[in-house]
Amino acid sequence: MRALFAGLVVGALAGAALAQGTRQLPQPGIEDNRREVRQMIEMLDIQRHAEALLTQMRTEMVRATVRASAMSEEDAARVVDDILMPNFNARSAELVALVIEPYAVNFTISDLKALRAFFASQLGQKWLRSQKLARAQGEEAGLAWGQRVFQDSVDRHVDELRARGLKF
Repeated sequence: MRALFAGLVVGALAGAALAQGTRQLPQPGIEDNRREVRQMIEMLDIQRHAEALLTQMRTEMVRATVRASAMSEEDAARVVDDILMPNFNARSAELVALVIEPYAVNFTISDLKALRAFFASQLGQKWLRSQKLARAQGEEAGLAWGQRVFQDSVDRHVDELRARGLKF
């Protein structure tokens, strides 16, 4: 689910960046679409995922603060928590609004109602419950594949790699 949310955020931010340079014409029914997307997002517990994303952002800001200063991680965390995070937390609704917009614009009201009905269905709920395990299994399989392909590539090109100073 975190990956789904991250994908939604990336898509929303990219769409927002593209839209800044263009004038968008009002679309009939767009507010109905936004309402429908908001209802679907509530079903998907996006607020919890937004909070998890903010926690990840905090971690990265602490790391960046440590790199940009001579501060300890503890002192950097205090700076981030005291100065930066209050603004992120206060503006988190903007993040959700950014996520809503691409769906409101690119799906019809019928599409959105069908998606919401799916997520409300028994199968949709099962899909939502299985995402964490399915994602973990997919990542594990992908990593194992990557290791196999890496080893195969090294085996095929060992002489060339050694000629370039690499030892495998």
